[in-house]
Amino acid sequence: MYNLLVTLGQGILPIAALFSPTLKRFVKGRKEVFKTLSLELNPTKKTIWMHAASLGEYEQGVPVLEEIRQCYPEHQIVLSFFSPSGFEVKKNTPLADSVVYLPIDSLRNAMQFIKVLKPSLAIFVKYEVWPNYMTALQQAEIPSILIAAIFRPNHIYFKWYGRFMRKSLHKFSHIFVQDSSSQALVKDSGYAQVSVAGDTRFDRVSTLSKHTEALPKETQEILTAFSSEKPLFVGGSVWHEDMSFLGVALEKNSHNIKFVLAPHKVDKASVETILQVLPIQLQKKSVWLSKTNPQEASKASVLIVDRIGILNQVYPLAQMAYVGGGFKTGLHNTLEAAVYGIPLAIGPNFNKFKEAKDLVGLGGIQVINTNENATQFLELALEKSYIEQIKGIQTSYISAQLGATFKIMSQIAKYF
Repeated sequence: MYNLLVTLGQGILPIAALFSPTLKRFVKGRKEVFKTLSLELNPTKKTIWMHAASLGEYEQGVPVLEEIRQCYPEHQIVLSFFSPSGFEVKKNTPLADSVVYLPIDSLRNAMQFIKVLKPSLAIFVKYEVWPNYMTALQQAEIPSILIAAIFRPNHIYFKWYGRFMRKSLHKFSHIFVQDSSSQALVKDSGYAQVSVAGDTRFDRVSTLSKHTEALPKETQEILTAFSSEKPLFVGGSVWHEDMSFLGVALEKNSHNIKFVLAPHKVDKASVETILQVLPIQLQKKSVWLSKTNPQEASKASVLIVDRIGILNQVYPLAQMAYVGGGFKTGLHNTLEAAVYGIPLAIGPNFNKFKEAKDLVGLGGIQVINTNENATQFLELALEKSYIEQIKGIQTSYISAQLGATFKIMSQIAKYF
């Protein structure tokens, strides 16, 4: 049934792509995978392959990729993505020798992909368990690991009807999970090669906070001009649902705070949807990063970051932040902001995210679910004693979680 659904999907996707730019990239990119690999890979060199679903999973994989580059410089690295949002942003990353879309998980594609790559090791990030790729790797006797995984009892692997996916999960050579409850679930399912390593994102954000990449000169000049006179609030990966609760609070505090909003989707329609939720006065005082200049930005109250991939470089400029998704699809990455020890708020849908639950419990993150407590958060975020308190909580928590990459690399060393 799984293979039938995959086959049907392959047939339907080209038709659906006629009506969706995202699906068009999804389909077109996969047509060029094997050609790209033949042009970019050296058949005489050994290969390590990492697969990530999208940009967030890529960030979790980066600390491991960096260590692999350093420890195994004789190997070439292939990085694959499932979604266009990851591929388009990171297709030129220097951490990989070749970046491609992962071909659809048919047995034929999987066998061909593994035959072309001949990887010495395959690394999958977080939730990426593809049955036919796992079969192809197992048949070729290629070790494979899953890193930064986190499981819940409602996942299909642990249901009575999930035997097929459970067998695929058990084909990994080793699984690294983020917490002990995930480890217990996997062990109870009949698989013993599972270890608690933690979340590699802690290592990633810690490194980023110490070695922030420089923004393009023009972008830096705009941000500097925009934020030079007042404290800066950054709303990261926000949706219009987030702004429905934040908009009034932003207007009430616009006399003493500047606001950078980085929408999760940056196409024109999505950005305009977010702007329409803002109070009229803020709409009139808003500028888009792609369309403004330093002089104009300095007079604005709201700066819309209509570019993907630079949020990590914007957070260091903030004195306070809000991470989006907590009113919609699920919370985005809070650690990217928390690593800077600043007052931080999120929406109420955070229970599936361990680091957010931990920090909320410690008092290091505020939860917003009304216009009133959004306003209260912005006022509190300007108080020196509160700022110092939050910095202490966040810094201590993140420091205690470091080290997942080292544990994973210790296992990787056993395969070489």
